[in-house]
Amino acid sequence: MNFPERLRYLRKSANISQQTLGDAMNVTKVSISGYETGNRKPDTDTLQKLADYFDVSIDYLLGRSETKEARASYQTAEKEITIEEALLLSQLQKYPSMYNHLITDPEKTVLQLYRLWSFLEEEKQNKNL
Repeated sequence: MNFPERLRYLRKSANISQQTLGDAMNVTKVSISGYETGNRKPDTDTLQKLADYFDVSIDYLLGRSETKEARASYQTAEKEITIEEALLLSQLQKYPSMYNHLITDPEKTVLQLYRLWSFLEEEKQNKNL
């Protein structure tokens, strides 16, 4: 997916109009339309604003990556997380329902996932007997 397609996809997924996005970016609806048709290219500041607005990386926005890689989502005030932890978060975000449960009630959700995993491991062991 290239930049015009990705921008249109993100805008439509967010269920917002070209006018609404243009207002948020401080550009006209015609500019947003031009970006989505490939007839115009945003300047670097607008490109960064678009990535921030949709909470994606510029590489994702440009179609250079298929992973959204939300920008600052992987840093905390206490510590930076490892690449492995960031990749895990990125994979979990592909499943919004589970991800939202993990965010809202991590202790309960992790326990439920552990119980499911334990059950599956036990079933696997029973089949090998």
